[in-house]
Amino acid sequence: MNRIAFLFTSFILCNLLHAQAPAGTSVLSGSSGPGSSSGGRSPKYIVGLGEYQCFILNTESGKLYGISSALVTAGVAWDAGTPGLPIRVGVPEEVRFVDVASGLHNSLGADREGNVWTWGGNGSGESGTGTTEDIGYQPVKIKKDSAGNPFTGVVKVVCWSSGGSNGNIALKSDGTVWIWGLTTEGMRGNGQKGQLNTRPVQVDIPKGKKIVKVVAGSIIIALASDGTVWTWGGNNRKELLGTNTTDYTHPHQLPLPQKAKDIAGGGFFSYALGINGTLYGWGYLTSYLCIGNGGWAHQAPAPLTPKDLTTDLRLPHPVASVTTNSVSTHVILTDGTLWGWGDNACGCVGNGEELDYAKHNPPYAWDWSPGQKLVEKPVRLAPGVKDFICVYGGGCAVFYSYALTASGQLYSWGRNKGSVLGNGIVGASNDILATYPNSWDVTKVTAVDPFSLKENKLVTSPYCLLHPDGTPCNQYKVSAKMPSEH
Repeated sequence: MNRIAFLFTSFILCNLLHAQAPAGTSVLSGSSGPGSSSGGRSPKYIVGLGEYQCFILNTESGKLYGISSALVTAGVAWDAGTPGLPIRVGVPEEVRFVDVASGLHNSLGADREGNVWTWGGNGSGESGTGTTEDIGYQPVKIKKDSAGNPFTGVVKVVCWSSGGSNGNIALKSDGTVWIWGLTTEGMRGNGQKGQLNTRPVQVDIPKGKKIVKVVAGSIIIALASDGTVWTWGGNNRKELLGTNTTDYTHPHQLPLPQKAKDIAGGGFFSYALGINGTLYGWGYLTSYLCIGNGGWAHQAPAPLTPKDLTTDLRLPHPVASVTTNSVSTHVILTDGTLWGWGDNACGCVGNGEELDYAKHNPPYAWDWSPGQKLVEKPVRLAPGVKDFICVYGGGCAVFYSYALTASGQLYSWGRNKGSVLGNGIVGASNDILATYPNSWDVTKVTAVDPFSLKENKLVTSPYCLLHPDGTPCNQYKVSAKMPSEH
């Protein structure tokens, strides 16, 4: 098999692992293109990104590992491992996973038997266990849906968070979509604004469509096996839906000129990828979509329906896959190269730049304002690498990303506030971490090998190196013999 065929097969397998096509259907990204039927290897890892915790799933062994500076968010006791280093999620030894997702303060995984395991916060019923009470750090299995039936057959899980809603979504092998949590803003999809659902409830997808992939944030986007795309939610902000309808409480079909093979976004900027590699975008943040040249202050009006971004992006090859974190977009092209654009305040794009936090007020602390360091047009990332097959993001206050090559090499970049980048770097103390959260950002796409790390490295803020005696910098003293740690 030649290199192009191998990369195409790897893209397909990456999408298949993310989409998990229902039995009897095919993911459209795997229905065309060279090498679509033989010879490729499955991606070595699936990576699930949450705000303060990251999870890496070894697809061969099915073992799931969490990385965080606070181990309880990784599904283990606070003293069960080393902060910043991978620790196996605390499920029974025999459990093997096929997918993982993480949100603000909760996470969940689907195992090889079709069960869903859940851990972390539960104030909005995110656990799906029939209560809003604290379930503790130990992962528990969701045993029943809202009708009292066994909750099984799940192949894909998703976390979402928006201004007035927060919860989880599961995709079953039969193509049905299930949702639970605080489903206000129309996320429930049943004609109501939404309510608290402490157990999974099924979403009625029109025309009996079988869904193969779901992404979610301020809206929910679903890709069906026939290439149609459906959106709902958004709390009556129709520009987020791309369907040019005022009804946000039911799924509606996205008007696209061709069938889609991938979807991304779900926040204030979203994408559908056509089967020929054409990328379509819609949403309120048009400057984050590379539409026009006005920047954040003078961005173009939101399109009522998805816009063909070919002219705006001017990429050298068709897009093979697309994903977003909370503020930026990354695509892998058919030649295996990685490109990015969007807000780069925390180094989220990965081109080696971010805000000058030494001059920021307050220092080394992002204030969450949009468009502060906008990369308006695509830039190539990691220019020496030409075999990227997967890129991973997230919408729940995720300001970092991971990528994977065909050889299984992981790369990470962006905000490292929760020691989520797999490089073993941990904030020197909790107070220093909270006061100077952007001190550990990695602004350039960087190779990492989390499973080779033997120990973590405590690193203080650059501000504390200059002001070591003030509070909270005095909580961690740097030896005069130590080299600079940043």
